[in-house]
Amino acid sequence: MDIPLFGMGTWGMGGKFEKDPSNFDESIKILRSGLDMGIKLIDVAEIYGQGLTEEIVGEAISGYDRKDIFIISKVWKTNLRYGDVLKAMQGSLKRLKTDYIDLYLVHWPNDEIPLSETMRAMEHLADEGLARNIGVSNFSVELLKEAQSHLNHSKIAANQIEYSFVERSAEKDIIPYCRANGLKVIAYRPLARGILAESQNKKLAELAEKYDKTPAQVALNWIISQDIAVIPKAGSIAHLQENLGALGWKLDENDLIAL
Repeated sequence: MDIPLFGMGTWGMGGKFEKDPSNFDESIKILRSGLDMGIKLIDVAEIYGQGLTEEIVGEAISGYDRKDIFIISKVWKTNLRYGDVLKAMQGSLKRLKTDYIDLYLVHWPNDEIPLSETMRAMEHLADEGLARNIGVSNFSVELLKEAQSHLNHSKIAANQIEYSFVERSAEKDIIPYCRANGLKVIAYRPLARGILAESQNKKLAELAEKYDKTPAQVALNWIISQDIAVIPKAGSIAHLQENLGALGWKLDENDLIAL
């Protein structure tokens, strides 16, 4: 799966777990600005804004060439029965105004619904071409192995996890497992809810000064340098512009080792 390493997160656009249309127009403007800046990846989920966020994305991408955009969406953990997964996909496609999703993820595991049933539905969506790639989010190594075992001929393409300079537990086993098995790692909260955008972390602040970058740009570049995709929240056009400064340069080998 060929996925851009830098994307736009949409959590909070159109609401969080409830609909909030107050930033509808502004969110469309931000996403279109990002697309115009060359950002190709947009991450969304059916639960965001109770579907309103997907509508915002659908509106934002209209007028752009669909094949130039990579959309990730996710089925919520209460919709993991076979029929519910298929229904969730149809809802997402309608709201996004598209006939396929580039990467469709199981948002969270749900131990009350057999993973075999969920993965059978995910494979069906891949077979139908509605999902170009299928994957998971917030899955442990154990669950990744189980999920893959329930697929007949498809492959789990990605695991989206929380990963940042300060949240590094995935380095222990999840990231090595994904690398060894050809799964793409996608990092959400790569700036640790904005904490790393401030210069309070001494190491990041030192490197920001050395490279003439901001702490946020260093934090994002560090993840991207590991061939891990990042989807920082696209909070404003100014944020997008700053975050894009994470691209086009490299931390030197000694600094990467030190980090």
